[in-house]
Amino acid sequence: MKNKTFVIIDAMALAYKAYFAFINRPLTTSKGKPVSAVYGFVTQVLKIIEDLRPDYIAVASDSKEKTFRHDKFESYKANRAEIPDDLIPQINLINEFIGTLNIPLYIVDKYEADDIIGTAAKEAEKAGLNTIIVSPDKDLNQLITDKVKIIKPGKSADELQIIDSKKMLDDFGFTPKLMIDYLALVGDSSDNIPGVAGIGPKTAIPLIQKFGTIENIYKNIDQIDKKGIVKKLLENKQNAFLSKDLATVNCSVPLKFDFKAAKFTNPDFDKLKKIFLELEFKSLYERLAKIFQPDNKTSALENLFDKQLDTFDKTKSEYVTVNSLEQAKELAELLTEKSYFVFDTETDSLDTFNLNIAGASFCVEAGKAYFIPINPFPDKNSLFNKNEKSWLSIDEFKNIFSRLFSDNKIKKICQNGKFDIAVLRHYGITVNNFYFDTMLASYVLNPDQKHGMDDLAEKYLGYKPISYSELVGEKKNAVNIFETNLEQLSSYAAEDADITYRLYLNLKEKLSKENLEKIAYAIEFPLVPVLEDMEYEGIKIDRETLNSFSKDLQKMIDEYTEKIYKLAGKEFNINSPKQLQEILYDDLGLKTGKKTKTGFSTNASALENLKGEHEIIDLILDFRQVSKLKNTYADALPNLINPSTGRIHTSFNQTVASTGRLSSNNPNLQNIPIRTDLGKEIRRAFVPRDNDHILISADYSQIELRIMAAICGDETLKKAFKNREDIHRSTAALVFMVNPENVTDDMRRKAKEVNFGILYGIGPFGLKTRLGISQNHAKEIIETYFNTFKKVKNFMEDSVQKARETGYAETLLGRRRYLKNINNNNRVVRQFEERVAINMPIQGTAADMIKIAMVKIFNELKKRKSKTKMVLQVHDELVFDAHKDEVDDLVPVIKNLMENALPLDVPILTEIGIGENWLDAH
Repeated sequence: MKNKTFVIIDAMALAYKAYFAFINRPLTTSKGKPVSAVYGFVTQVLKIIEDLRPDYIAVASDSKEKTFRHDKFESYKANRAEIPDDLIPQINLINEFIGTLNIPLYIVDKYEADDIIGTAAKEAEKAGLNTIIVSPDKDLNQLITDKVKIIKPGKSADELQIIDSKKMLDDFGFTPKLMIDYLALVGDSSDNIPGVAGIGPKTAIPLIQKFGTIENIYKNIDQIDKKGIVKKLLENKQNAFLSKDLATVNCSVPLKFDFKAAKFTNPDFDKLKKIFLELEFKSLYERLAKIFQPDNKTSALENLFDKQLDTFDKTKSEYVTVNSLEQAKELAELLTEKSYFVFDTETDSLDTFNLNIAGASFCVEAGKAYFIPINPFPDKNSLFNKNEKSWLSIDEFKNIFSRLFSDNKIKKICQNGKFDIAVLRHYGITVNNFYFDTMLASYVLNPDQKHGMDDLAEKYLGYKPISYSELVGEKKNAVNIFETNLEQLSSYAAEDADITYRLYLNLKEKLSKENLEKIAYAIEFPLVPVLEDMEYEGIKIDRETLNSFSKDLQKMIDEYTEKIYKLAGKEFNINSPKQLQEILYDDLGLKTGKKTKTGFSTNASALENLKGEHEIIDLILDFRQVSKLKNTYADALPNLINPSTGRIHTSFNQTVASTGRLSSNNPNLQNIPIRTDLGKEIRRAFVPRDNDHILISADYSQIELRIMAAICGDETLKKAFKNREDIHRSTAALVFMVNPENVTDDMRRKAKEVNFGILYGIGPFGLKTRLGISQNHAKEIIETYFNTFKKVKNFMEDSVQKARETGYAETLLGRRRYLKNINNNNRVVRQFEERVAINMPIQGTAADMIKIAMVKIFNELKKRKSKTKMVLQVHDELVFDAHKDEVDDLVPVIKNLMENALPLDVPILTEIGIGENWLDAH
């Protein structure tokens, strides 16, 4: 057994590290099952096996019972949070995975994994084995010897860091066995080991380096110069020795370690198949196949997973570079005979108004794809340093393929098709009958997963595609695409088309299986050409209006600044949180709120809570509002005007918001202010394209309240909408038990806050904050509201209960949002998802409704060959750049299509406005 390697893994430590590594972007299966910890654990284990090829391997895990350390110190690990709810089932899956790899798992009551690892390491050392401990826990550093090393997982799942005696000396300045003494001094907050209060690493390390053990430190305490350190050591002597005892790994666990059982062997492939199918870990298949090679020539994984796992094998793919006119014509003829095809474009920029196409790829069957290199520069020589036959000119490409793209009988499939459609439009090519988008299919299946092609290929095909940086370099400079080797470019582009085709087959089945076809085929896919057209059209911005507004805002900023300085008694940087803290909390002595790392908070909510304490607060809030308007809009928007069109072209995103809502960027028009009169002025700068056009604004009125009334079926609410009552006044009359004519503006305001707050699961504290009333008063208002609208309360409770049972919330049309923490024991985490469960059916249905309306209106305008264009979508509002001759005919059409996009048993109302700018139209 000499010179052989034994690896022992700290299961819980790795699982926790993996879980929290993905905490901001948790991994789930297509059904919403959390798998972050499992994925991270499996990936790290495979990395260890790949790199180390151990002769023996075992796993140690903690017992659920309290340990012998609790007997010595009752508060041991007392401050450790309970295991997260969504981690518990993952631990069971990790244990199951360990079993499938035929790796023994050791758990011993009253002992921790550290003790089992220490005992196993000593046994291995006796047997002449080199031991590698896999754990992020620094406590285990005490076990390092010439025969024992630690591997600490890094920041990424594939990163491993080796710690040996030299590394310990470099990092800590002392030998491994003194790690116990170090912990005795500094303690360990994660395990609630007290240490010596007031002594941290900077103090402890010199003490250890000079004296070694804590026994020797106390023996020579009179040699320590600093009285403060001596005092701390004397006051905490008992804790120091207790801490050393607690931190010491027990290497005498009553455990008979069996190295024969730990011998590294092939896994149980039948069980492996089951667990990997369940977890959808397709990106790990190839790694497993390479690690475990059974006796027969064909990989066992290949046999087991076969077609049902849609694994991707590039060696079996045929990619053709089309480098002559004859070949291009043959390809076009082949595609013409198909009912659908996948296409993808390669460009040197993502700016669809300023790019050059480098080629296009096509695929009509898995494993076979074609790439056409295109020269978009008619005056330049061959792009790819080949002879002139190796590429088509852009005109040749257009002449051969334009008719194919515009053919309404042939369906087109893409990954992020909006971009590819825009690229072809840039060259005068129209794409008709856009049918399927794999990126959007992924979004419909689970909006919170990643939707990039590389991520989807790894998840659904078990394949890691050629990365863009491999093609054009680490700096990802798209211009470099014209300097790449033609063979590499062809392989990259054809692979994209092939992968997209395979994803199409895979995701199409999943949409059907999950009953999500309507969301995909009736809403998301048809919306792609609509949004592409809106982005292409853009909207005109009046520079002069913005410049004038910017000057007005600057005057206001100067006035606010002067008043703030006067009240503060001195000049300071109002935008500096630190200086503002000093003014508010030190100089003016205002009450403090939430503590941050740099002091007490000065964010918006903190200042809102200080309102009424000092007049400087209102001035600072106003100063911030005006500054934001100037910097974010008045000064920034002119820089986004496209010089070739004179308009702003925002990008609409379908895969960002989990509710189904659209978002936009460059600029983000969803955040254009509307609540304040000053903020509304930004809209004045959005104008028609010329004097023959005018803007039309079509805005759903109180759409979410109407949807809630329809879903919950509350007759009182439905009656109010059917009678076209002012819903907030009607609510106020019922809640405050007065006649509608006696409802005051304040009552209506409070009722409005309740109406909209209910949509987001608002509680007494939230309402109290919004209305500036006592919590008891807020509680009374909410109780009265629910007593008045009883079915609203039922709807909220039913929504939460359904989400608890299914793991997701859904809209009327079946759009889903998975809620992995809906049953979490952590009250704050759970309550957030409960609010989502209430809001998603409402907000998501509103998103579905306006998207359906957009598709119908776009098709109607297209059918009429209208000069009017739909140019903006912001929340529940559509904006049209309308030709004046068409306004009278189109207004009732737009209104009708919006109000009947998704018929409900509550009337839907669309308010129409017309004006020379967006503000006047709205």
